[in-house]
Amino acid sequence: MLRRPFFIAAVVVFAIAVLAEIGLALLLGNTAVDPVAPSTANGMGVPPEVLLQTEKADAEPPGSGIGYLAFLDGLLLFTVVMLGLSLIMNLRVYGRVQGIVTLVVTFLWVVGAFFAAMIALAKLFLMFGLLVATPFGTIAYLALWGSFPVDEAAVILGLILMLKIVFVVLLVLSQPAFLKIVGLVLLIVVSVVLQLVLGLIHGFLPGPLVSIGDQFWALITVVVALVWALVMLIASIPAIVNAVRVSGSLAD
Repeated sequence: MLRRPFFIAAVVVFAIAVLAEIGLALLLGNTAVDPVAPSTANGMGVPPEVLLQTEKADAEPPGSGIGYLAFLDGLLLFTVVMLGLSLIMNLRVYGRVQGIVTLVVTFLWVVGAFFAAMIALAKLFLMFGLLVATPFGTIAYLALWGSFPVDEAAVILGLILMLKIVFVVLLVLSQPAFLKIVGLVLLIVVSVVLQLVLGLIHGFLPGPLVSIGDQFWALITVVVALVWALVMLIASIPAIVNAVRVSGSLAD
């Protein structure tokens, strides 16, 4: 029996965590680097359009690692909501809807994660290329990404981790049987591990290299989310086939 108040609270808490990953730092006014004038960027050999794209991207949570956690945690949120609906809705209706909804959502997720991975890879190559292109490229890198707000990122990661712990507690209180769902538990563990490793990267890498480490882990995170969404997409196809067969049988 699903305890709905605890389940709804769990969903709300985790939704707040996902929103924090996407844009809490924007509300706090944090940026990953100090603004650089376009004329200065031109003098360092950095195209103005690259500078503008960089500042726009970094106006959100510090770096890319925190924001990219939302690709995986969004899937986790969707999974929990669908599992909760399976305990509330009529199973026949749920069986017909679940496969189609999962197919559509995961397809869009795969497309979005793929393009995000390409952007993350391109930015990583740009950062590394500037770093090793001494002396002017290195100067440009240090001006754009040499200063990373580690303390602000740690505060946001700590808040998100606390929300995830509260989410797990509320989820178990709503229905202890959730712990028996291997896929759900594994997804929660992967989410927490990716976040903890990101915090270690921020804390242990030398200052000028934190941005590269953060960008690299953002790429790893979105690739993990892409693979997970692809698996969910493939797994939804049999559910759709079964739903079509059942509908055909009922029509006959």
